[in-house]
Amino acid sequence: MADAITSRQMILLQLVAKHPDVARDHLVKAGATDTDLAYLERNDLIRERELGHYRVSHMGQQVLKRNV
Repeated sequence: MADAITSRQMILLQLVAKHPDVARDHLVKAGATDTDLAYLERNDLIRERELGHYRVSHMGQQVLKRNV
């Protein structure tokens, strides 16, 4: 069974959705940890496009729609 998404991870997912191609440094300044980013990538909620820049995946968009 997959771990449930935490509130901090949901906030990071929303941040990435609002600001496509956001840099990893900005996410870390917003409170992201390596564990949070690894969880979001491992569950295909975000994808790294350029080195250190993230976008929401299709699955991430579906999660956001469910949590509105």
